[in-house]
Amino acid sequence: MRLSGIIVALLLLIIPVSALTISHELSPELVLPNGYADCVITIRNSGVSSVEINSISFYSKTIEFEPAYIQSVGNLSPGAVYTLKVSMRSQVVGRQIGEMIVSTNEGSLSQSIELVVDDKFPEISISSPLYRGEVNYAKLLISSPLTLRNVQIEALFNATPKKFFLGTLAGVNELNFRLGEDLETLNFRLSFYNGRSYHVIEKAIKIEYLPSKGLATSLQPSKDVLFIGEAVNLSLEITNLRNDEIYQIEVQLFGNGKLSQNNAKIDRIASNEKKILNFIFSPRENGTAEITAKITYKDFFGKEYEKYENLTLNVLESHVLQMINLQKTSGIGKTKISGEVVNYGHRSTLNTKVSAFCDESRADYYIGEIEAKDYETFDLEILCTNITLLLTWWNDAGDSFSISEELKAEKLEQKEANPIPIYVGSIASLLILAFVIYLLLRARKK
Repeated sequence: MRLSGIIVALLLLIIPVSALTISHELSPELVLPNGYADCVITIRNSGVSSVEINSISFYSKTIEFEPAYIQSVGNLSPGAVYTLKVSMRSQVVGRQIGEMIVSTNEGSLSQSIELVVDDKFPEISISSPLYRGEVNYAKLLISSPLTLRNVQIEALFNATPKKFFLGTLAGVNELNFRLGEDLETLNFRLSFYNGRSYHVIEKAIKIEYLPSKGLATSLQPSKDVLFIGEAVNLSLEITNLRNDEIYQIEVQLFGNGKLSQNNAKIDRIASNEKKILNFIFSPRENGTAEITAKITYKDFFGKEYEKYENLTLNVLESHVLQMINLQKTSGIGKTKISGEVVNYGHRSTLNTKVSAFCDESRADYYIGEIEAKDYETFDLEILCTNITLLLTWWNDAGDSFSISEELKAEKLEQKEANPIPIYVGSIASLLILAFVIYLLLRARKK
């Protein structure tokens, strides 16, 4: 308080000393709260006689000077220059004014010194759009009106990379990183040198996310009305509409029927890339066949997502293979059976076979493959009274089917001939022959 009173009194008694000129230069020109600015002050004697400088003092309510008072500076001869360096700092944000008072043998003079304190620089912002639920490739802009040294930035959240070392920052710099969380505020820790002051500060950026387009999936059959036992192609199309790539894609299929395979894997799908997976499905009963595809995948940071795609197919009451034009021909001790096997489907059937069963007898007719919309004939022979006809086949889904039909066939029994008519015929023949011989002998005697 005593020193302040003295300074105020000196300010009231200041006498212009035209022989002295004062200039100063601050470095840096802009500081953070409690950051040091070095002020180099130059006092020049432009007069023709020496000036005795008794003291130099600094006064401010908001600026702390170091040193704040210099005593017995000494004699400054004509044309001579006196230079001193003081440190300035302030906790108060804004333009702060300090006063330097130079006391000489000719009077006192003052010089105002301004210190700008800013708690906002350096500035940071996100310049790229961010999408909710995705690993975003974010662009961070960092700017400073002054040159900063040893600049380091650390992301205080799940990011890759988490730390950047910029070295010297002057103007604007752009940094790229992957953001792995949906955070409403992104916090960063910045460390740097501003002049000779080392600062560690935290900055926060508020984020507004755009909705993610996610995955587009489509499960389509080659036909949507099927026969029992018919195989149909299923095509699962996966399009990544996200702005990031996805990994470890797994697909599981569930349905009331037979699938050629019920799972598949894809290592990676890039942004805007499409993948197609193919399956074969075969319904086992009529009615409605429901198929569900479960798609799971992970992002760059290992976070797991899942999506479902459903499909409904109509299944007719009849089987894809039918036996038609059945004919049976009865012979001595056996029955011949012939007919046609028709494929009403749009895919071939495999290992097609027609078998006939009767008591302990069996007959097989192997057809093999029957192409789509085609037919094959068969012929069988079997000793039967009642015949069971069995049609079996496999389809491309790896499933087997069978249908049967009961046929009634008469069994022919070989009947033995009656011996009485034979004996009668033989005697008649002998009598006729004897009568003919008698007539011949009588004719010779005459």
